[in-house]
Amino acid sequence: SLLVRRDGVDPQLAALAARHAQSHIGMAHRLATNAEARDRRARTLDIVLGLHRMAEALVAAAGLLEIAKSDAEAITQERDSEERDAALRALGIEPGGTIPAALRAQLKALDEDQKRRATRSLRDGIDRILVDVLSLFRDILLVQLGVPGEPVNGDLLDRVSEAASRSSAAQTLATMDAIAVARRRIDSNVPPVLALEAMLVGAVRPVSRSAVSS
Repeated sequence: SLLVRRDGVDPQLAALAARHAQSHIGMAHRLATNAEARDRRARTLDIVLGLHRMAEALVAAAGLLEIAKSDAEAITQERDSEERDAALRALGIEPGGTIPAALRAQLKALDEDQKRRATRSLRDGIDRILVDVLSLFRDILLVQLGVPGEPVNGDLLDRVSEAASRSSAAQTLATMDAIAVARRRIDSNVPPVLALEAMLVGAVRPVSRSAVSS
């Protein structure tokens, strides 16, 4: 309702964004108003749903990391540009104007702060991806257990149901645990690609022989 009322978003798109963001208003706003953000989320889930062999986990981890980097860069570039422009205005410098030597140290400090924040932004981007992947396996688990309820990823229900048929509820719970472990590892500064690889090994869902033959 807020997205429709405040931002003029189409009601159907607003409802979809709210579900995908799991009611996180900031992320819902971004998904509702940014097609590239929606595309990155869709590619994330497509990569995970397409995992059928162990060897694919390494490639998938690199793919998820690249999506996280793109997402983090999109956020930080917009924010950093606005922040730098605001700093220049506060110092009385017109955009594109010459920066006096006496003020360069202040802007250098800002640049260094932004670089440090970019590192954190990448970890946040990876965590957003993992939250989306967790929502996917939560939906898969609900289907496996026959629990009624509105799925987060209702737009992928056919693929969710198909993935549910290729594993057990116990396997899905184990994968959800692996996602939680990956989030903790990345927050503890484990190299993201290693944490993602370890997690995705548990997300592999082999295709049955009958499905391959058909």
